Amino acid sequence: MAEYDLTPRIAPNLDRHLVFPLLEFLQERQLYIDNHILKAKIDLLNNTNMVDYAMDIHKTLYQTEDVPHDMVERRADVVARLKSLEDAAAPLVAFLQNPSAVQELRADKLYNIQMLNDKYQVLS
Repeated sequence: MAEYDLTPRIAPNLDRHLVFPLLEFLQERQLYIDNHILKAKIDLLNNTNMVDYAMDIHKTLYQTEDVPHDMVERRADVVARLKSLEDAAAPLVAFLQNPSAVQELRADKLYNIQMLNDKYQVLS
């Protein structure tokens, strides 16, 4: 059945978000050796922020609890970036969680931007 599979031919032209479900499907159908699919998943996840999932796949593939040092470093970078983005978005999240504050928004978008900046420091 694998000789009729077009995935290796079309995958280089697809976004990684489209390739991942294809790999899941191929793994479920057992068209290829499971280790080959797992290696392909790790290769696909290498340049993403899904480091924890890549680490889990690595542990499954090599049947070990150890992961490469570069994955651990990458995870630290991703967590630090996530924390900084959460801190940057905190004023906006706090504003949106306050129903009375959201009621202050008007149809005039220029006023809304000014009000969000002045009262809630959302756009600072």
